Amino acid sequence: MDTTAPIIQQHELTSRCNNACAFCYNPERSITAFTPRSGDRELNLRVAQASVERGVMAVCPTGGEPLLVGDHLFEILDIYHQAGCYTSLNSNGRLVTPEVGKRLVISGLNSVLISLHGLGELHDQMVGASGAFGETWRGLNLFREFGIAVTPNFVATAKNLHGLESVGQHLIEAGFKTMTVTPFLPSWGSKSHERFLLERDHYRFYFQSIRNLRRQGLRIDSTLPIPPCVLIRYFPENWMEFLEVVSPRVCMAGRSFGVVSPDGQFRACIQAPYLSKFGGSVLENYRESWLAANKWAASELLPDECWQENSCAALAVCGGGCRTSCLWENQGKAKGRTMYMGEPLSLEIAKPFLDRARFEIEYEAGKTFQLRPQIRVRNEGWGLIVFNPALQSFAVLSAEAEKFLIPGRKLNISSPKLAKVLLAIQAIESSEDKLGLDQAIPEPKVLPGKIFLPRLARGLEDQTAVYCLRADTGERYFF
Repeated sequence: MDTTAPIIQQHELTSRCNNACAFCYNPERSITAFTPRSGDRELNLRVAQASVERGVMAVCPTGGEPLLVGDHLFEILDIYHQAGCYTSLNSNGRLVTPEVGKRLVISGLNSVLISLHGLGELHDQMVGASGAFGETWRGLNLFREFGIAVTPNFVATAKNLHGLESVGQHLIEAGFKTMTVTPFLPSWGSKSHERFLLERDHYRFYFQSIRNLRRQGLRIDSTLPIPPCVLIRYFPENWMEFLEVVSPRVCMAGRSFGVVSPDGQFRACIQAPYLSKFGGSVLENYRESWLAANKWAASELLPDECWQENSCAALAVCGGGCRTSCLWENQGKAKGRTMYMGEPLSLEIAKPFLDRARFEIEYEAGKTFQLRPQIRVRNEGWGLIVFNPALQSFAVLSAEAEKFLIPGRKLNISSPKLAKVLLAIQAIESSEDKLGLDQAIPEPKVLPGKIFLPRLARGLEDQTAVYCLRADTGERYFF
């Protein structure tokens, strides 16, 4: 089923940056002949306005370095904030000052992701800028002082992986509770990226480091979708030891997520280059551009060994891997095997991974509920997307939900599945007041996961269970 727009959108305001990371995920910055472009103020404002008009519900201004665009960053944030969008920022943190922090608070910024790729000299070497670590560390702490949720992000490459644990320990000592780690993903066409690739021994160290930091109390998450078959391919004898470390992430690019380049072009994935088959101009035709980006999620792009009937039992929680890594593996083709793949898994071997998609939640029948005020809903015609911005979590209900989920209306929910899904995304809360109950309005159904994500959720169809699939970009889909 087609959707109106992404739920979550990355808005690249510029491709200029005050760091010079040779491993940068931005495909433009990794190409030798690249000339940095900055989306001008008028274009960025028009993209923001078009996005809120289409119903985008959460936005992350990024770059390059978004703070380099100056004052119109705050205008952009104002447009999204006034439309009720959850706003985050992806930054290296070097340009944050007390004055900038105050303005970001006024603009309603909810959270920020800060790049931190080592301590001291290692970070400076990785980002190609002397003194960058001190400025980034100051930025991290300034965001925290201003009450903006801040998460450090470490991109793990062959050149800095040895510094991962020391970064985590430094964060723990400074009072930080969370961080994310992104395994390096190369951009097709970039000659500089090959030397940063992670090999088998790197992955062993990667998994062990994350496990060690978790045991010290740090909530550390790995963001790239790593198919279960990779774990078994690399560690056939002891893969169960690392099961807790491999985050059950999937790619939802082209479905719940999209990105707009500085020149207003849609891309499905922030790490993939602009490909006309999978995008278009937001300002010329937002709808058609987003529909083109949807093709990035098409089942037809998957390797035959993943998608053929009864081939791989883990496909429901994997989705056939990352299409951007497929570009690298297949010289620019988005169809086929990815650089991180093993062999199809039997149901017996896939079961521990499938079990992790089940979400356990308590539900007490007979309670009265009401919709939480921060919840966003968007009618797609064929169904209703219910989104909790604070948790970056959503569910998709049948069309009856538009008349059922009315702010202030009291709800008696007879379906345990519906109640559990709405409780899982914290869309509803208990209400002692039973006034206003209207039994005449039809109760919506939770739509099966395969409707929203056709290449995923195959086999996750137990109507008594609640499932959760988490995207590499952070959002969580409950069904």
